[in-house]
Amino acid sequence: MRTLPRSSLIATLGALLLTGCADPQLAGIQPEQTLPLSRQTTFDAAGSGQASYFCRRVICAGDDGENQAVRGLLEFDLESLPKNIQSDQIASATLRIYQGESSQTYARLQSLLVEHIRVPNLLDFAAFVTPALETTHNEAATEGYLELDVTEALQSDLALRRPSAQFRLRFSQPTNHDHQSNLALFSTADDYAPQLLLRFRQP
Repeated sequence: MRTLPRSSLIATLGALLLTGCADPQLAGIQPEQTLPLSRQTTFDAAGSGQASYFCRRVICAGDDGENQAVRGLLEFDLESLPKNIQSDQIASATLRIYQGESSQTYARLQSLLVEHIRVPNLLDFAAFVTPALETTHNEAATEGYLELDVTEALQSDLALRRPSAQFRLRFSQPTNHDHQSNLALFSTADDYAPQLLLRFRQP
């Protein structure tokens, strides 16, 4: 039996070890990860605080009885992701929210806009008015889960090393001036709370 020189044996073992190791940039990254809602609130255009009070157990979007636009705010903490995650490793990102039956609100205020935003503090009124970075439209008014593609938003947040992903829910028509509350309600209950579903590219 032929015996390899010591130097050749070491080189061979080193090559095998390197081949068997995963890329360290991908270490600890699972194929999928679900991020729970970390913060939420609702604001009205007047900044009166009434919307945040009445919608404290849900997230609301639409208008109120004083014809003030109402917008819902959501935030997801990104700190639980592996520290070495790169933006191009996000294969897809889906915002999943449970909407109550809202056909009347959609009929009066048109389509729901889901806007990617960035503010220092989601609970500051600046979140109501800050310009949107990206926007996704939804036309489905029936009760059930909405699944919205926010892949570009998540890739941008990770590329810029933001600590969280923030979204705003509003209708394309701020109010229809009928002095009635026209609201779409989105659940924050444990079994129906908003989620951010991430799928990662695998090596």
